[in-house]
Amino acid sequence: MHIILGLNLDSRLGPSRKDALDQPVVGPMGLLGLLETWLGLSRPEVSAAQRVTSYLGHLRWQTAQPRFYGRSLEADGVGTSAKLLSWRDEWRMGGWDGTAPTDSPQRLREMAEVEHSAMGNIPPGEAERLVAVLAPLEAERTPIESVLLVDPLDSFPRLWREVLSCLPDVREWQPEPQGDGLLRELQQHALEAVVHGELCPLVNPIADGSVVLVQASTREAAEHWLSAYCRQTAADRLLVCGSDGDSVDATMVATGGASSGFRHTSSLRPALQALGLALEMCWDPVDIGYLVEFLSHPIGPFRRKARVRLAKAVAEQPGIGGGAWESAKQEIRVEENGDSILEDIAFWLEGERWNRDTGAPVDALLVRVEKLAGALRKRLADNGLLNATLGAAIEQCAAVRDGLLELKNQGAPNITPRVVEQLLEHATPASAGNPFAPAQVGCLRAESDTAACIEPADEVIWWMPSTPQLPPPLHWTKSELEAFSSLGVEVRNPQRELELLARQWLRPLLAARRQFIMVLPPPGAEEHPVRQLLLKLWPDLMKHRVDLDAQVESELVGTLAENLKHTALPPTPRALDLDGPITLPTTDQSYTSISELFNAPALYAFKRIARMRPASILEARDGNNLLGTLAHRVFEKFFQQADCLNWTDEQAVTWFRDNVDSLLRTEGAVLLMHGAGVGQQRFKSVCEHAIRSMMRHLRAACARRVYTELPVAGQLGHVPLIGKIDLLVELPGGNVVALDMKWRGDKYYAATLLDGQHLQLALYSSLYQQQTGVTPAALGYFIFESGAMYVSAPDVIPTAQVRTPPLAATTGLIQQAKASWDWRTNQWAAGNIEVVPVGGGEDFQGPEGTLQVNGPNTWDKDYMVLLGGWEQ
Repeated sequence: MHIILGLNLDSRLGPSRKDALDQPVVGPMGLLGLLETWLGLSRPEVSAAQRVTSYLGHLRWQTAQPRFYGRSLEADGVGTSAKLLSWRDEWRMGGWDGTAPTDSPQRLREMAEVEHSAMGNIPPGEAERLVAVLAPLEAERTPIESVLLVDPLDSFPRLWREVLSCLPDVREWQPEPQGDGLLRELQQHALEAVVHGELCPLVNPIADGSVVLVQASTREAAEHWLSAYCRQTAADRLLVCGSDGDSVDATMVATGGASSGFRHTSSLRPALQALGLALEMCWDPVDIGYLVEFLSHPIGPFRRKARVRLAKAVAEQPGIGGGAWESAKQEIRVEENGDSILEDIAFWLEGERWNRDTGAPVDALLVRVEKLAGALRKRLADNGLLNATLGAAIEQCAAVRDGLLELKNQGAPNITPRVVEQLLEHATPASAGNPFAPAQVGCLRAESDTAACIEPADEVIWWMPSTPQLPPPLHWTKSELEAFSSLGVEVRNPQRELELLARQWLRPLLAARRQFIMVLPPPGAEEHPVRQLLLKLWPDLMKHRVDLDAQVESELVGTLAENLKHTALPPTPRALDLDGPITLPTTDQSYTSISELFNAPALYAFKRIARMRPASILEARDGNNLLGTLAHRVFEKFFQQADCLNWTDEQAVTWFRDNVDSLLRTEGAVLLMHGAGVGQQRFKSVCEHAIRSMMRHLRAACARRVYTELPVAGQLGHVPLIGKIDLLVELPGGNVVALDMKWRGDKYYAATLLDGQHLQLALYSSLYQQQTGVTPAALGYFIFESGAMYVSAPDVIPTAQVRTPPLAATTGLIQQAKASWDWRTNQWAAGNIEVVPVGGGEDFQGPEGTLQVNGPNTWDKDYMVLLGGWEQ
């Protein structure tokens, strides 16, 4: 067997142009796996989470005495353990035996003390596995006949060099220019500049088109060009894409090409988010954003249909246990025909929670990890096609479980959310790429790392090289480096790593036989060193750059795209003219629906006739909308208390303080989240002030009874109309006052009443009169934020501010509403639906005696764009 080995070849994509038997191309971990298999040393894979938590225990055992890492360990145990473990593994790869003389620098001595207890007692890393391979490798033969190193031998860590010394016929590969003519001349000059430091600009310009720079104003435009270019001309082509390869693949597939299978590793894959969201449900206070994500996520511990129903309840009332929540649970129980789903809901969402600062018991987290893993395995058993999706998630659960068990064995205290996040980070599989984007038949040869470009190709396309990742600096002081040298320990040499990196960057250029194309990132991105080198070798290269946006007629671009004639977007029509009449619905109308009909008939048609709904994203309400709703609920619950009108202000406020937290947990948990303390205190302060103010107004008016959310029904002409009065105050003598409650807006609502524009109150007053035979003595608004009350008549509520509308304004509004309904009815009967813009306008007003037309609200633009006017 002939091995090709490179430091970066574990990430190689391929496919290869050569058919080879017994010639594996591998990186260090690939070769280590082969050696362990041949020597009978294979073992189950150990997660990084388990190694980090295991090493954490040994670090903590050493902190009885002051240690250089003590304060860091106290502040961030898992993070400190991960960093120190990486140091330890690096030293081990360099030949460290775990000891340090007494005159060694402090950090080395203390790390040696940790190593004394950790050696052999933590899960093995790469160094331990190599040591285990070395002994039998010296005594036993392997099927390996030769090893070709594509990177210099001295660039491998010391332990790897010792392993390679036990293998036969180990030799180094020297990259050579593969091109012809002017391309080969450029390759030779670039290689000499990097290897020997001799920068000699080209004498002759490369006029044969063998080197091309391509650039577009956007990545999307460049991706579409690449797809069209590759489909048009068949060639032995290599695509080198160090970043955003998944985006290139997506465009290639969408435009008729084939995916090359770029593995964009990401912890944001839906399956890998499930465990994090499930464990987030342990904490108090609950994070409503995470709660909605957990319930609406495609992967979870119980049926998605039930979770989505609960998510809608939370979006309506942000919390757990409110009216919407309980209604959703009842519907789920009926649909599922059993209580097992309710048990899952109780376990995950209604059970015990733990404070975010003090953390949760390890056993409680372990139960949740195992329960989610069981649900994922069950789902996988029901549908084996999900293996690519759920396999990584199940592996992640196992890694987190192992990490938690290590912490439990160490007697660790409660686990905080930060530790959980770190375990998830270390437990996420390194191969967690997109399972639905494999390489397809007919795809381009592709590589995501320049170091893997070891096979020549007729044409090499290097996709948007920019911002390379450079070797990190050393963490060691001069005295520590001298101590390492005296111990025979080899540490990284950043300068040599940078020199190797520069040679690896040249491989795409050297691999091109006929043409080398570099697709530059959009203007403004950092220039890659190879791009800078090419410009030094050929200063006029940028003058020959192909601008994909401007050079549509060029030979390279012109056959792939054509200029499109600009077409103006359609203007918004004045009206929708239909072929026949439309009858307005006769079912119960609300104030909202008739307001839409009067002000924006097209909007009414979309919502109420066509029943169109915009795409929606489930999210919990917040802001003034939520605050107003919660304040309504406070007053609704308050006036349900027996004899509450006889309470003192202090009794009323005491009741509020005793009950507000329960209300917030079930219907306003957004205000209980971390960071919402100011908003929560402001809400409570406003409500206490509003309660005191309301009690003052009611006492002054000698109120006998207060109704909240009082349903009313009746007719607007021949149209059935329904609604709810926010607050109806019953006064002595049988008089009543109808109030609308608003969170804020004193100036606006006071002016609305004074100008006689209180249509909603007028309609509800009419409905109440039809329903009871009693006409309200006054109408008005109560503003929570200021505690002010504005009423339409004097001497009804003495402490309220009077804003008297014009004479007979309320009756006039009713008559105008009837006239507006008749006007719109006639328009619809003629097949004509007006399209009123936001703000209305003189051209859209109705005949005399109808209400003013104001147009749709700005938040309804998602409907109105269907009619054109997209540029606005």
